[in-house]
Amino acid sequence: MARWDPDKRWLSTVEIVAELKRQGWRPLLVARGGAEPHGEEVLAAAHTRGLRVAERSWKETGPDGLVKALRELDDVDMVSLRSHVDPDARRALFRGSGAVLANSGHEPFGLVGLETMAAGGVACTGCSGEDYVVPGQNALVLETDDAREFMSLYRRLHSDSRERTAMRRAAR
Repeated sequence: MARWDPDKRWLSTVEIVAELKRQGWRPLLVARGGAEPHGEEVLAAAHTRGLRVAERSWKETGPDGLVKALRELDDVDMVSLRSHVDPDARRALFRGSGAVLANSGHEPFGLVGLETMAAGGVACTGCSGEDYVVPGQNALVLETDDAREFMSLYRRLHSDSRERTAMRRAAR
């Protein structure tokens, strides 16, 4: 849920999804960019890394509309949303996701990270100084662009349901 801008680290996000897939996970990157030309570069990078990409548009609002748009994606690794995602649908998506990558390279204040945390989701921010995150307590924080760093943090969180629940609670 960000502009297709290189500073939003979309290419790093694609690499994380590719690494998840290489390691046998079944990731689904749900992306909502803007009309910026960098979006084509991001989608091309996904294809180059062997990710299967789909695009979805819909008219129905709310979580039900989003759920309908996300049906039948069993063979897809990344879905590019082309319709507006209203606040109720965003909250459902953020809360239901395994992690929301809000890892901007330069913004010390990120609305996606805050919205994710408020919805009880797992935010994964960059190291640009978000003063509302406590690494490992209420969010995951990446210090580098290395996908292996995310994998290490996420694998540990994913393997411990109590830690996941505690992080989601602390985030709110």
